[in-house]
Formats: sequence, C-alpha cells, structure tokens
Amino acid sequence: MNSSRLILAFLALSCGAARAEFFPNDSRSFSQSAKAVVLTDLSKVEPAAALITGKRQKGKWKMIPFTTEEMKGTALSIYSGTNPPVVKLPLAERGWHAVYVGLATTSGGFNIGGNGIKAKLSDEPVFKRMANNLALLKNRRAVIQECFLTVANLNGQAVEIAPMPGLPATVCYVKAVPLTEAEAKAAQAPSKQRSSIATFDGHSWIWPFKPTTAEELAEEFRGFETTDIGKWWFQVTGSDLVCYPSKVGTYPGEGTVDFPNGTYAIYTKSLETLFKKGVNPLKVARDAAKAQGAEFHVMLRPAGWVGSMPYEETFNSKFFYAHPEWRCFDRDGTPTFFMSYAIPEVRKHLIEVFRETLELQPEGVGFLFNRGMPLMLWEDAFCERFKAMHHADAKAVEDDDPRIHATRAAIMTDFMNEVRVLLDETAAKQGRKERYKISLGTFSNEADNTRWGLDLANWAQRGLVDELATTWFAYHTSFEKTPGKIDMEYYRRITKGTKTKAYPMVIAWKTGKPKDLCKQAAAYLGAGDPGIAIWDPQVMKGWPDNSPGNVFDVLGRLGHRDELLRWAKNGVPEPLTIPLTRLDENHFSRWFPNTGF
Repeated sequence: MNSSRLILAFLALSCGAARAEFFPNDSRSFSQSAKAVVLTDLSKVEPAAALITGKRQKGKWKMIPFTTEEMKGTALSIYSGTNPPVVKLPLAERGWHAVYVGLATTSGGFNIGGNGIKAKLSDEPVFKRMANNLALLKNRRAVIQECFLTVANLNGQAVEIAPMPGLPATVCYVKAVPLTEAEAKAAQAPSKQRSSIATFDGHSWIWPFKPTTAEELAEEFRGFETTDIGKWWFQVTGSDLVCYPSKVGTYPGEGTVDFPNGTYAIYTKSLETLFKKGVNPLKVARDAAKAQGAEFHVMLRPAGWVGSMPYEETFNSKFFYAHPEWRCFDRDGTPTFFMSYAIPEVRKHLIEVFRETLELQPEGVGFLFNRGMPLMLWEDAFCERFKAMHHADAKAVEDDDPRIHATRAAIMTDFMNEVRVLLDETAAKQGRKERYKISLGTFSNEADNTRWGLDLANWAQRGLVDELATTWFAYHTSFEKTPGKIDMEYYRRITKGTKTKAYPMVIAWKTGKPKDLCKQAAAYLGAGDPGIAIWDPQVMKGWPDNSPGNVFDVLGRLGHRDELLRWAKNGVPEPLTIPLTRLDENHFSRWFPNTGF
C-alpha cells in the first residue's frame, strides 16, 4: 500500500502560514504528528469491482491522479448521482491513533460546489458525515480539507467510505496519527462544559439522507460525543405531526401518493420503510442521547398542524381535518390553519402525544413557541373565556388590548398546569425519581411573549418551566426582523431567584462571522447566562459566510468562554488545508479552466 509520512514542517506549510492554535482533534495538535502515516493510493480499496478508470459509470468510484507539493496518489471521485457502494481501505497500523480523511473541494466548474461523504472504521456501527467546507483558491485551484474521523485502538480495522445521497466527492487520502494513551483518553473524554442546548427539527435529519436503518438515522448524532452540547431538544416534526409510529398523531405524508416535490416524498418513504422494519426514529434519537450522556427533551411545534397548498397532503394532521370546529377563527369568522388551545379537547390531544413519548422516559418535554403562533384567536371558546374573565366582548376590543393578552395567558397557564400534572403522574407510575422538565423556546422580548400569552415570569415563579431558550428569528410571529437581538436582561430579571434557566439562542446556519459569534457567545456567558442554545447544528456544515472550516467546530465549544474570547480576538482556528497542484487532467496553473464556454 502506497503511503507517505508527513513531517512537522510540511504540516505547517500545507496550510499556509502556521497558526498559533488548532481545534482539539486537529492532527497537528498531537505530539507524534510527525509520525503520521498518510495513505494516498486509494486504488487499494476493496472491492476492486467498485472502481473504474476512464469514462465515469453509475455505481463506480472513478480513480483519478492527484498531486500536491508534498504528496501524490490516486483519489476516488463520484458525482451527486453516481451512487457507488461502500469501499474499504485496510489499515496496517496498530495501537491508539487519530484517523482522518482528506477531502478535496468539489468545483461546480466555475465556483465551489457542495460535497460530502461518510466514513467509519469497520468495527463501528455508525458512519460519520463529513465535507470539505473550503473555498477554491485563485484560478479555481482545488484544495484538500482534512476531516477528523475518530480516535481508536487500531487492531486490523479498515476505513469504510460511503457516498452521501445527492452529493459529489473526491477522497484523496486517509491518515493515521499515533497517540499516547493520555492523548487518546483526552480526545475521547466528554467535555466538562456541557452547558449548550442543541435543537433537532425532526425533518431534515431524514429527508436528505434517505435512512432505512437505525444506524443510518444515528449518523445525525455522530460527532456530538465530546462537545459542550449536553441537552438535545428533539422535535417530533410539528404539533401532532410526528416522525415515529404513533397511535395518537399523524406522520407527515401519511396516506399521500402525490407530493409537491421529491423532498417530501423521500421523507415519507423513509419513515414508512423504517416503520415496516420496526424502527422507531424517536427511540433511535433518544438512545443516541442516552449513550452520549445528554439530556433528551421531546419538543412540539405548537402550531404545526397542516400546510396550505402545495403542502396540504404533506403536513396533514388527521386530528385537524377531523375537527374543523376546533380551529382558530379570526374576529370576522375566517377559519385558519391552526387549532385553538382555548378548546380543552385540543389541549388533551397534545397531552396524549406527550403521554405516548414519555414511554421512552426522556428528561423532559416542551414547546418551541417560536414555531409558531397563533395558538388561539376569536373562536367561541376564547370569546367565552374572555367574557368570563373581563365581562366584555372580545370582538369589540382591539387586537392588542391587554385583556386579550391576559386571557391568552390564563388559557396557556391552564395548559402548562395540565402538562405538569401529566409529567408528575407519569413519573410516579414509572417509579421515576427524577422530575420531568418542561422546556420552552420563547420570543426575544417581553412584548411578544405577553402578546401571545406566554406568562413566563408567572410560570418561572410557580415552577411550571425549567428551561427557556430565547429566539430572535420568529419573523412569522412577531413580524419584526431583529437579527441577533435578544432582551436577555428581561430574561435574567424574570428568572432571578427561581430554578428556571434562560439560554440565549444562536442559529447554526445564520451565525454571522466566526469572530462575531465567538464575541457574542462569550458576552452571554460573561453576563452569567447558563449556556448557549443552538438551533439545528449539523456536524458537516460550513460557515454561512463561507469562512473556512466547519461551523460545528465552534458550535461544539460554546461552553468554553476562554476559548471564545481568544478566538474573538485572534480568529477561529482553521482546518489543515492542502492546495492541489493536479487533480485528474487539471494541472492547476495561473490559467483559469472552463473559460471557453
């Protein structure tokens, strides 16, 4: 097997100017990095029948030559629709090693294109997803990004490489860096700062990846193990739209044969395939959290019942369509796509959804109120409650009359009490010693919370809520775009002296520049906030502003204030980056390719 050993000087040169700091699992951070073995001849993967030279074919990895200033070898290349089989590269190394995969940028011909593969050791059950998130260099020169795979005690395993559905890739090498036992132990140890919360939306962890097994579902969570993320808020998809086999809810697309596009058809087909195999996706997620020692909270999107055209049969709650009389009605009698929490039967229905999920014994349940409103309008049940409380006609007052807000708050407080009773009764029946928690995604300021009936100060004082994550991106609810603006002083004030904790939230795909994210997160921690909540982080994603590297490398360290302050000042570490001098027939030069079209 063709291999080469990299020396420390090359490691520094290959990324341009040497940087003062690396992320913890960067190959350059280990004491024996100079002894790294780099396997560059990927024509040695098995089975040989999966490989081809010359003209590309469906179902085959194309072998192509590549060179850099310091190495050369044979890379494996696929396009987004190639769909080749898994290939294996045997490893001869023994003992503790950190293992990496070198992925090249994938050009769209003129600009950078998306890419990705998944890889694992042959004795591991779950693949890890990875991508090259670097830009092309001048004159469209491609570069290799080194991606961390795992730390393992090697004893004859192979590295398995598989395609990612719908993505091209060029795999250039596999690297193994020998580790001391102390380094191996440290690299595998969970973070001591597990103060962050991650949300998962219940939809995008399935549809792009076409999972058909529990192991494929679990790929979503590989890479979270040693991060600062200690709580998972897992959304079942909507309100009673759920991504698991349910006796209460509806799975999105249930009974649908004509979808608006392939994305939603793939999602429903994946669920149906998993269900037929006896796989419960919610249980897979719950088990993954338990294995990583993370809290698991089942979260509902409280207004997520049905969609309008073209999604009327994709987001299609059977409960909603069976009970048009329980919908929210505007003051002029216009029906909406929402169900009213002023109606006890609606609340009871969601209680039954929670009751079903509590069989898995998560650590908590909750609602992401930022997705979304309204929960009640001027339907008869609301107007009757309003009249009983205020001796007035709800339809005769302004939309923002404080009495409207107070009535909403009273109804939602009833519901929070009902959820609390369910949790306490269930814990008693299960013989559970730990108290089930209630977690909420809420709005950025007091005015929006008040408007929609979220009586957070009261709920905190009464112990009806344990954790709040404050969101600034509920545009469809507050109708104001205030990027990054959260009134944390308000949250600190209403939770002071209570057991309720309030977390500011950032969006994984809208972080701003790396330095800005680090500065803001460090400021939150410095002000005494217990941690940072992260909306839908994914291990393989790049920075939204196209900064080099993976945004998750920082999102996974948001509990380390000292690092955040340093990175806010000096810049975020970048991955090992190796410019290519040749990739297949493209000998990179000062002349742009593809300028003749």
